[in-house]
Amino acid sequence: MDRRTAIADAALEVIARDGLRALTHRSIDSALDYPAGSTSYYFRTKSDLLAAVAARLVELSHARFVKIAGTENDVATLIARYLHEVLTHRMVELRARYALMLDPAVAQDIRDVLARSFFSLERAQDLFVDPAHGDGLVSLCEGLVADVVFGRRTSKNIAALELPISVYLEGAGSSLRGNSVDTDLP
Repeated sequence: MDRRTAIADAALEVIARDGLRALTHRSIDSALDYPAGSTSYYFRTKSDLLAAVAARLVELSHARFVKIAGTENDVATLIARYLHEVLTHRMVELRARYALMLDPAVAQDIRDVLARSFFSLERAQDLFVDPAHGDGLVSLCEGLVADVVFGRRTSKNIAALELPISVYLEGAGSSLRGNSVDTDLP
């Protein structure tokens, strides 16, 4: 793993564990046992570091989705499996994402990237004749994740996640282009 990636991953950990205020170049150098000034060599400003974190979230999400998509063709099952993976193996990333998206000190362009870091609106819209249904699907997925993260929904099992997705897809049935997924969806 190169240093830029290691720094972005360490920043995710710091933000998830201690919040955005704890994120400093020095805290990353310390977490990685790098010489002082290493993080600032790669990312001059905190904004540069946050942009790297947002880009890393997009990269991780895409890689994980592609891996799952390689084994599943049914849209509802694929999305449910992806959400399950997010909720069971990516809580650090989720906590960091929410912390950054909710902090008014984070620049809007970075929050825009974060908003698309787990689910691609464009790819979801491609699933439907009417793009508004893609927007609804992303909102549903974001809501299912938030329900688990914030404790309203306790079940993270795939079947519990697949049911509302299947119901949504069935309701949008005439607008759905097909029941298979392009691996570039998130």
